[in-house]
Amino acid sequence: MTYIEIIKRGNKEYHYITKNIRVSTNKWKKVRVYLGDKKPTKAEVKKYAHQIEKRAENEGFTKSDYSYLLSEDAETLQDLKEGYKEWLKKTPEGLKKKLYEDFVIRFTYNTNAIEGNRLTLRQTALILKDKVIPSGVRASDYHEAINGKECLEFLKSYKGGLNNKLLEKVNEILTKNTDVVYSGRIRFFNVEIIGSKHIPPKHETVKNHLLNMYKWYSANKNKLHPFELATMIHAKLTWVHPFEDGNGRTARAIMNWLLIKNGYPMFFIPFEKREEYYFTLEEADKENFKKYVSKMLRLIIDQVRSYGHKKKKNN
Repeated sequence: MTYIEIIKRGNKEYHYITKNIRVSTNKWKKVRVYLGDKKPTKAEVKKYAHQIEKRAENEGFTKSDYSYLLSEDAETLQDLKEGYKEWLKKTPEGLKKKLYEDFVIRFTYNTNAIEGNRLTLRQTALILKDKVIPSGVRASDYHEAINGKECLEFLKSYKGGLNNKLLEKVNEILTKNTDVVYSGRIRFFNVEIIGSKHIPPKHETVKNHLLNMYKWYSANKNKLHPFELATMIHAKLTWVHPFEDGNGRTARAIMNWLLIKNGYPMFFIPFEKREEYYFTLEEADKENFKKYVSKMLRLIIDQVRSYGHKKKKNN
């Protein structure tokens, strides 16, 4: 998409019409046309947007398709990634810290609530921010809140690769001090998912499925768009269901880790969209991966836009 970009220098504002053009698998080039120091008319925007398209065509930029993402969605993600990068540069450290703390609370509340945790958003905030234990809360709900924050902190600093040790560590953090018996241990027994049509693979095959997932990841990590890669690993993990419990939370945490590794902001699946999220996972189970990836983006796009992204879409 093209958008109006406003750059401030001193007391003046300079208007540009901008478009990110894909030049290779994960490489983009920003093409920009200066419009002056006054807000452009719709006719001017349309005129210069056409000029950008012609310029991109003349310079030989590619428009090859992605495996699962729509081209316009990939361009939107690139715009949002740049908006997030600019937001990081311009936002004071104190404010970034406060907003991160708020994200941790919301991520922890939503990812746990999807799995049946009874804490409210306010109770989660009291536990994580104010270090207050609300009266009447279950011990396991309390520990899941503490664990969610610890998991995000671990993933922010983790520098290793995608492997069993990472999955086991993340699951162990997320489920410790709860009712889970084999926390952080790849299951050696069969499990069922209540309310789902999906039947996880037999326990004898779990490690082999994970090995195949790591091979797939190695083969595709430099080929796929980072959002495709992250959401596909999420789908594969939820399908394998490698642990006794906490599989959804583990998959959502790993998905965020893959995104932050590639310069994208973290996000959470809103609890109120839980049913839509489950339907989205069913698309992956049916191997409708393009629909799955598109629906995952729809679930979280407004959150990503919230990072100071004020660019105006024009086509």
